[in-house]
Amino acid sequence: MSGRISSYSGTMQMDSLIQTMTGKLNKLVNEAASGQVANPAGAMGTSAALLYQLHTQSDQQTGLQTSIGLVATRLDTAQTVMSSIGSLAQTVSTAALQTQSVGTGTLGAPAASTLAQQAQSAMQQILGQMNTTYAGSALFAGDSTQPPMQTANAAGGPTATMNAVLSAAVTAKGGPLSSSDISNLVNGTNGISSVFDNTNSVAGQNYNGAFYTASPNAQPTNVLIGTNQTVQYNLQGNQPAFRDLLKGLSMLSMVGAPSSQLDDSARSELVAQGLQVLTNAQTELTQLQGSVGNTQAQMQNAISLQRSAAATTQQQIAGYEQANVAADATDISTLQTQLQASYNLTAQISQLSLTHYMPPP
Repeated sequence: MSGRISSYSGTMQMDSLIQTMTGKLNKLVNEAASGQVANPAGAMGTSAALLYQLHTQSDQQTGLQTSIGLVATRLDTAQTVMSSIGSLAQTVSTAALQTQSVGTGTLGAPAASTLAQQAQSAMQQILGQMNTTYAGSALFAGDSTQPPMQTANAAGGPTATMNAVLSAAVTAKGGPLSSSDISNLVNGTNGISSVFDNTNSVAGQNYNGAFYTASPNAQPTNVLIGTNQTVQYNLQGNQPAFRDLLKGLSMLSMVGAPSSQLDDSARSELVAQGLQVLTNAQTELTQLQGSVGNTQAQMQNAISLQRSAAATTQQQIAGYEQANVAADATDISTLQTQLQASYNLTAQISQLSLTHYMPPP
């Protein structure tokens, strides 16, 4: 009889039920507030590995977008620098053309001095711009982080090297050079061209060292843009476009040499050949910018593809982790009703006594 009428036993059973429902209610309330399932992996059981894999995939996609974006911005900066370099070269080309248009096969010292100063100024600015860094790394130094270019007036640098080449040619002739000597000055043994193609036999008089101080190995930079997909670019300061551009400017800078080294006919011929080299270099620079532009387009396309793939992955993750707020709201309402009923029943049970079960007298 006592087992049947014990209100204590009934109250304990209701307390246990109330605790279970309260736990479920709190979980649903938290999910509804945050919009996230409390323990999605736990709810998935043995399928939880899929969720972990999706998170790893999402992290890789986000990381790839970030890394590609950094390189893309780096190339944007490089393009801006190259455009500025091209503008400086064009200014000197225009000045050289104007000098030629008033010449008659000779170039006097005053006009030569003005052109040489313009060329020297442009070269100094270009060398400085080629030392531009982005995110702590030099833009035109390949894998090296340090600025790759010598300053124009550095000891053993560009100006000193070109002066040494000219002095050697003058010494070899035994007097000032004339127009007929310029081809040998440019293309002869240990001439100007040998400096820029790194074949000069005099120690320290090659482009790699006198102008460019980073690694001479012109290896392209590879950029990962997807699974087993890469693109390449090469902006090292010893690329032909940069070497030829600095060669042309060096030749035009040289026309300011004194009459003891160059006569007026030599200056005129040096301007003609230097202008041709500089004009060709400008074309090469434009082509290099176009090649880099193609790489940039590929990278932007890759970023778009990775962004789309990442969005798909996030949708899949959300399917497992995002709470169904509408369903949670319904379940919350149901549990609240059940809890209220349970509280009421518990209260009624707690008021029962033996007299409620005894027959009336």
